Amino acid sequence: MGGGVDGTNGAESLAPGRTTWLGAPIRTAPTDLLAYREILSRVRPDWVVEISSNDEGRAAFLASICELVAHGRVLSIHSSDDGALPQHARLQCFSGAPLDPAVRDRVHAIVGGGNAVVLLGACAARATTAAQFEAYFDLIGVGSYAIVTDTIVNGRPVWTLFGPGPGEAVKQILTRHGEFVADPEMGKYALSRSTLGDSSAG
Repeated sequence: MGGGVDGTNGAESLAPGRTTWLGAPIRTAPTDLLAYREILSRVRPDWVVEISSNDEGRAAFLASICELVAHGRVLSIHSSDDGALPQHARLQCFSGAPLDPAVRDRVHAIVGGGNAVVLLGACAARATTAAQFEAYFDLIGVGSYAIVTDTIVNGRPVWTLFGPGPGEAVKQILTRHGEFVADPEMGKYALSRSTLGDSSAG
């Protein structure tokens, strides 16, 4: 289990300058994108489930990587229907609250028995992040990943007044779920704001 970060958090953030993917704006740090690319090429999941996306460009990037490895699709859940949704042959988007039981059931019905990488993509409080993990972790097979974004907030090292957030949620999840472990190998992306990990047991 682990966490990647896109960290678009205002003046204190480590957010990159204007970055695009195939001409479309993308807010996720390029080094985080490299980590995602490696995970998808290694795991080759049937689905990448992006929960509470706050970066439309990231979903299109993930779908492009699925295209490059000739396997998998992306299911991106947006908390609101504001703005244009990204388009890609391997990308399916819909709007809804991730913790709504109807949304959870719809996601599970779409993914079915396939192995998924689950990306928790919102800058949310610890309780919300942990609850979203609990709602979707059963989609993650052995050797696959959960990725929690924005673990740099609450003084890690930015946005000191945020309060307990994704970084604290990661610690809580790892304590409660011994079948998930942090993946220190992803630390090689030294400029990334990511701590990524995998599921070591079913």
